[in-house]
Amino acid sequence: MGRYGVKSIKIDFDFHIFIIYIYRHYYGTGTSALNWRENQFLVYISPGKTVNAPAKIVSMDLPPPSVTFINEITTGPAGTGQDIDLFLAPDGTTGYFRGTISIDSAENYTLGCSIPNASLYIADELRRGMGWPNSIPIKVLFEKEANATHRETLNTYVSPPLSEILYWFLQISINHYGELLIKTISNTIGTPLNSVLQNYCEQEHGIEPTAVDTMDGSGLSPETRITTSTIAHVLYDVRKKEAWFPVFEKALPIINDIRMKSGTIHNVLAYAGYVNSKVFSFIINNYNGDTQMMREKMWKLLDNLK
Repeated sequence: MGRYGVKSIKIDFDFHIFIIYIYRHYYGTGTSALNWRENQFLVYISPGKTVNAPAKIVSMDLPPPSVTFINEITTGPAGTGQDIDLFLAPDGTTGYFRGTISIDSAENYTLGCSIPNASLYIADELRRGMGWPNSIPIKVLFEKEANATHRETLNTYVSPPLSEILYWFLQISINHYGELLIKTISNTIGTPLNSVLQNYCEQEHGIEPTAVDTMDGSGLSPETRITTSTIAHVLYDVRKKEAWFPVFEKALPIINDIRMKSGTIHNVLAYAGYVNSKVFSFIINNYNGDTQMMREKMWKLLDNLK
């Protein structure tokens, strides 16, 4: 601290969320000009000794700073699983854990939660990592500081290569990555976010623009629309002509012995990928009934392509 004369930490800030309903979960984390640890933190929860007893928050892994958490989780009957939400608004300072965890759940059940402010999150970790006292304030700038001078680089952190980002994006559905990739492309080429994929499909694959209507890069917006024909068309084309296809193919998960990517949102299930020489895209929209049962029916149908 004496060497650099640090008096405060200033972070440029540009935040975006999808919709509040999904914001509280790890898969709906907001994006910022600066992102860290995928903008999420982990919470470990154990059930109580009896049904309806309070559940216990055992610990939190790197929780966001300046947030007070209130635990309202109760213990549910055996076999009911975990239905827990964190209600914490963007820039919020009070978060409520609500829901149930079944009495037969394992100890230290892990819940991924979204942080309310990415800039404050990384600035706080920087402050602690450097051993700076809490008396050093963290300031969030909503506009870039003009004509800034007398700056010295403290450290440089380089992101993983795009191939590795793509791999984990597809393997474990880090929707956060998809949103950031689309926003980065949009900013780089000067095109509105909701036209990036539309323009790509039209210019590179000759697909009619009305077949693609995306509001985000994560696929979590209920307003996003894309046809199965479009997905299959793109998958077919990239396997046929793109030099980067082997990297993309390797990144696709293997599900039910098929190399394919899944997609899930309320009452919607989707799969798209490759079976031997075949390309497929399969979406079930607004179904009724048990999700696992619907998933197994889709897998059974896809088995015919093997």
